[in-house]
Amino acid sequence: MSANPKSIPETELLVPFESQALPTHCKEYYTAKRQNFFASIQGFREIWDCYMLFDKILLLEFEDLKAANTPSQLFPLLLYFNAHAKIRVSFELALSGCMAEARSILRDAIEFVAHAHHILRDPALQITWLNKNDELKAFKDAFERDKKEKLFKGLDELHKVWGQLSETGSHATINAICDRFKMSEDDKSVSWRLNYCGIEQDFWEKSLFHMLLTFSTVERTLFCDYESRLQFDESLLQLRHEFDARKEKLRKTIIARYKIPPPNVAKTKP
Repeated sequence: MSANPKSIPETELLVPFESQALPTHCKEYYTAKRQNFFASIQGFREIWDCYMLFDKILLLEFEDLKAANTPSQLFPLLLYFNAHAKIRVSFELALSGCMAEARSILRDAIEFVAHAHHILRDPALQITWLNKNDELKAFKDAFERDKKEKLFKGLDELHKVWGQLSETGSHATINAICDRFKMSEDDKSVSWRLNYCGIEQDFWEKSLFHMLLTFSTVERTLFCDYESRLQFDESLLQLRHEFDARKEKLRKTIIARYKIPPPNVAKTKP
């Protein structure tokens, strides 16, 4: 599913304004990204539908929480809003084949979730967060030092993913570019190429599903943080149940499609 920008006419990928405004060397990049986006929605439709359901669930939870009971609950909710905004951008980039950039922004989203959860546990930290520019040391002590034991306390799964995304998206490491880096050689020369967007279909689908699992963990964290209010919305509970059922069905489909061995088998394999 790595896009060939010539396979779909430019008029179907760019609006007239874009065709006029973009120089030729940029059109290839934007048409490739857009074609990837359309192709991945069509080719990975089950993942797309699950993501749309997740997005609907989060918006419903935000609607239920719009009249916050106390300021201590309102401010962390704003951080969850921001995490959701970043998740949307992250998944759009992932669907467009820009996986490293998607991972980097998803890492940011997870960090905002951790900050929100941390402040809900200790509302006094809200002042520390807001006063970062004036009291940097206090902020670092509360939110940056010993992140696993402090900021991500009780969020082991999110901390694990956050660390993985640091190495495969945010930081300048080989792991962040290995899936888009290509090398070819013959008897006379060696050529190097970095694909700005587009990856192999199997890796693409598995990466998108892994992101979906992270989105699920984010939603579950939000629900647990505000369960005293969200638990009474029957329509929300039904949607969450539907999402979990779809997610697990999709998990089984992907495992069967790519013949993925159980974790214990994968670890013992030489």
